[in-house]
Amino acid sequence: MDDRDRGGDGANGPAAAPRLPDFHFIFDSELSMNELGEPGSSIEPDPYYMSDSASLSDSVQDFPEEFGRTYHAYRAGSYAFPNDAAEQERLALQGEAIKRLLGDRLFLAPFSASKPPRAILDVATGVGDWAIQMGDMFGDSQIIATDLSPIQPEDVPPNVHFYVEDSTDPWFFPHRFDFIHTRATSGCWESFETQIAQQAFDALEPGGWFESQEVDVNICCDDGTLNPNGPTATWVNDLIVASDRLERPAIWACYLKDMFERVGFVDVQQRVLRMPINGWARDNRLKEIGWMWSTNLIEGLSGFSYQLLNRAFERTPTQIEVSLIDVRRDLADTRIHSYMPAFIVWGRKPYPDQVKGARQSPKQPFVMVYWYIDVLFHLVTDSSTL
Repeated sequence: MDDRDRGGDGANGPAAAPRLPDFHFIFDSELSMNELGEPGSSIEPDPYYMSDSASLSDSVQDFPEEFGRTYHAYRAGSYAFPNDAAEQERLALQGEAIKRLLGDRLFLAPFSASKPPRAILDVATGVGDWAIQMGDMFGDSQIIATDLSPIQPEDVPPNVHFYVEDSTDPWFFPHRFDFIHTRATSGCWESFETQIAQQAFDALEPGGWFESQEVDVNICCDDGTLNPNGPTATWVNDLIVASDRLERPAIWACYLKDMFERVGFVDVQQRVLRMPINGWARDNRLKEIGWMWSTNLIEGLSGFSYQLLNRAFERTPTQIEVSLIDVRRDLADTRIHSYMPAFIVWGRKPYPDQVKGARQSPKQPFVMVYWYIDVLFHLVTDSSTL
């Protein structure tokens, strides 16, 4: 794992993870947008993405099976979680819970109907729900969404385009973007800072915005109702250790703000929200969100665990399932007041006259040069209080 993703300076080793009490948690989802800066300048959409022609190699849809689940075929093994129908339903629920936590907002960056982003990139889009909703919201914008798996629906707005891509590779696009977005990508990257944040900075127009909505794999409790040595805490610790061993760390969202600033973003804003687990919260809105999130976790337990714990610790599926019985019980127990920290961070790429001695973005043109073994896969369709 890159020291920078741990908040370290590289020379002295990684810094200790910041304590949650050091973060300013937000409990009111009605966040004012007036305090935010101006959006970046818009660009014309490339006609390439207006094409209706599309093809997908059979190889990327030939999903390998393991542990009774299917997994992505493109760059098989680089992502430890399944992509089958059950996982797709879970991903949709997860996205809806995060949106609800944000007060039914898709983003906190300073865009609006009067100041829309003209070109949008959604990295690791999953089932594509965020990209589709953005396409509905900004009908004149062009949205590109990428993922390792072609699991997105066919009935999407005509301005939304899905591609099979490994975003850890160098990015090459025919134009730059006004807005780049990630959500819930813990465990996807060896180094979010170098593979994603830096590339997002380079791929943005000056004045464009990058926003990450990320949840660290860390289940917290402030009142002692969660046993720190119990099954859930043990499971979380095992996932963290396994993810580090497989060089896909699960804890880095707490360093997002520092990462954004290191790669050159300015006007960086951060909101740290508590995502309650199950219905223990007094507030009815948070109670509903909590039940959504506990369902998300319970439905995802096996998928989260199988490949990670098998590869890192050589545990069998039976051993893993036995260990998850009490975790499921904990997650549904309203006597346990647990939550997960969600970090929403957004920052602006400075204009050239605002950069003083900082590294400039590459000057080479953003040409569509995908050198995949298979053809470029272009999937386009017709169409607060706790």
